[in-house]
Amino acid sequence: MRTTDPIEFLNRHREIIFRWIGILAVLLVLFLILRHFAMRLGGWRAAWRRVKRECAVSAHAFAAPAKAWLRHRRSLRVLVRGLRAPATWRDAERALAAARQAAAGAGGVPYAALVDDVGVTVLLAGRRPRPPEEEPWWGDEERPDCWSVDRDALPPVVPVPDQTPPVLVALGEDGGCCVFLDVAAGPPLLNVEGDRRAATAVHQALAAQLDVRLPDGLVVVAQGVHRAFPGLEVRAAHRRAEELPARGGLVPWLVTAELPDPLPPGIAAPAAARAAGPRILLRGPGRGFLRTVLSDREGRLAVAGTPLLVAGNALSRAIARVLSDIPPVLPPGPGSVSTAGRDAARAFAEDDERPGAAAADGAARHEHADADAGADAWPGADRAAAAPPGPAPETETGSETEAEREIRAGRRTEAARELVEEDAEDEEVQAAEAAEAAGEAGAERGNDTARTAPAGRRREPEGSAPVRSAADH
Repeated sequence: MRTTDPIEFLNRHREIIFRWIGILAVLLVLFLILRHFAMRLGGWRAAWRRVKRECAVSAHAFAAPAKAWLRHRRSLRVLVRGLRAPATWRDAERALAAARQAAAGAGGVPYAALVDDVGVTVLLAGRRPRPPEEEPWWGDEERPDCWSVDRDALPPVVPVPDQTPPVLVALGEDGGCCVFLDVAAGPPLLNVEGDRRAATAVHQALAAQLDVRLPDGLVVVAQGVHRAFPGLEVRAAHRRAEELPARGGLVPWLVTAELPDPLPPGIAAPAAARAAGPRILLRGPGRGFLRTVLSDREGRLAVAGTPLLVAGNALSRAIARVLSDIPPVLPPGPGSVSTAGRDAARAFAEDDERPGAAAADGAARHEHADADAGADAWPGADRAAAAPPGPAPETETGSETEAEREIRAGRRTEAARELVEEDAEDEEVQAAEAAEAAGEAGAERGNDTARTAPAGRRREPEGSAPVRSAADH
């Protein structure tokens, strides 16, 4: 090395030396650029935190679709497994009915139920609900609005005739539990709003459940709810829902995508002054006394004013798979069959004052027996609720009897039809006798003094000449 000429060494390794000098220059420039941006972000530590946050956000963005798909599949499995079993629906209904009776003096009203493989948790609404005091219910002092019970220890429930039974619809899944919402309790207007696609899917899923669970004819669907179902015009659908009578304590439902305009008085009236009428399932913003279900683009559902937050992104697919397995609403008590008008008509009439009273009472007892026997075979109970009443006592206040008006309305029994036919035969006989008497009197007075019957031309007696007036000559 001592005998090596430096100039010759540099010339020999010139390319390598220039390469490393260029690399160091580039690194220096990069360092200066990074330092410039780090100083603008507040220093090296702030810049490092910003870099870590951006990396985490990027990783989450790339992993979000896969995680969402996995959550969707998990929710779908939970909902299909739970909603396909009728015991899940029955246990939720029993728990809500039992909690309603147990919470009568606790200052709360049950509105939702969470059902898993082991127990049922009932959510109560109220200003100051108290924790349960009686077994088998148990709860937490920090959450007095949540009452829990084991499914094997559910207390027996006796149906109350004058009380509306719970009408449950599946809302989604939360932590492996199927979440049910009681749409028969609370405001008469239930609206779904939020993200357009999610709200439309949830609205159609709830409408399908109501149509399957309620008796036939109690759900009226307006236009715009589903593209494959034309539906009725909004105001016509609302009028039809108002004309439908309640059956077995269950009121009719109107499923619509918009409210009638102008708003009908029954909907616009305050909650205290609102008469009993149809309940409404609305998609979009509503007005008046209502309960709102909010949805976001990820399919999460929240009931406004409650702590209920569920995953409903798989609700529509789950309902489509188990729709044929969803059981109907539990039948109410036998006393809920509407016989108030019939009993009121008979309450002030003595048995010996009205003809056919024994037959009418026998028909009524037969109808009550049919209703009691069919209570366990729902939806046959709705046919018992809509059974025609027995014959009412006849009144002579008009030209036609009460029985004739009932047979025109299509609400007569076979015994009543026989009574009407007998009355019609009596009237025909009387009309024939009157016509014969009028014909004989005219024949005696002569053709020029003959007159027709007051009610028009009557049937002439056989073998006699036709009766004519003097004007015919």
